[in-house]
Amino acid sequence: MVPSNSKVALERLLAQHFPAVDTAGFHFDAVNGSGRGCWRVRVGDRQLLARPQTTGAAQLGVFRQREYRVLRQLSARQLAPKPVVYRDGWLIVEWAEGTTTSAQDFSCVLENGSLSQLLSQLHRLPCCGFRLNLPMQFTHHWQNMDPRRRSPALLRWHHHFQRKAPPDLLAWAPLHLDVHSENVLITPQGSLLLIDWEYAADGDIGLELALLVRGNGLDVESQRHLLRTYQQQRPGLCAQALNASVQQWLPWADYLILMWCEVCWHQTGQTAFLAAGSASRRALGLNV
Repeated sequence: MVPSNSKVALERLLAQHFPAVDTAGFHFDAVNGSGRGCWRVRVGDRQLLARPQTTGAAQLGVFRQREYRVLRQLSARQLAPKPVVYRDGWLIVEWAEGTTTSAQDFSCVLENGSLSQLLSQLHRLPCCGFRLNLPMQFTHHWQNMDPRRRSPALLRWHHHFQRKAPPDLLAWAPLHLDVHSENVLITPQGSLLLIDWEYAADGDIGLELALLVRGNGLDVESQRHLLRTYQQQRPGLCAQALNASVQQWLPWADYLILMWCEVCWHQTGQTAFLAAGSASRRALGLNV
């Protein structure tokens, strides 16, 4: 059962966690881009982000309690926001100060290698203890997409990825799995911080990089530059093996992105999600 995620439950949790603050001292602002139903909360001079556990989020594989535990491990390394508490269906984290990267900024951090450096730092950390289960994720997506869009061709891909073994392991590590411009923050100190860790899990670094390539529409030259700058941060990795791993993971990334878009479209009816999945459809040879 998904816990209560009403604003009333959030106010009650805040009152319990900050007993010295009168409830009139809590100020709420709705937040776009950090998941539906999220709030920016001001508690005195402290700012927090409250993220709910919802049925829709669970359909996409988001579980705030897991996210809380991942953040507890990674925030100490200054790679992620610091979690405050998870209770009653709400995850509360410290508000991360900074500016999300614009399209131009994101191109710059790809070009200068700072994003590769950040990812290589993440990928050298101990695993979080939450193994990415792709067959289960694909099953959840299939069950929660619009049944009218389950074409025979898409069903063949679904069966393919249920039966096929994943690519040979290159390096097992904690993964963010949703790296794009809106999830990369430039802090006031000028460093980079990853936010929105709701899909984070342990998996192969090849999948992380394949998702970055496909999710951001990188062309061949940009992909080569990404892998070159990443490998420079990980000299123990064979450049040829890294490139081969990413190439093998690309169809998996296409299918994962496509099915995520399908579930989001079914939940919201927003055609932007169908447009976001169109490149993945083309890559898999499906009609757009």
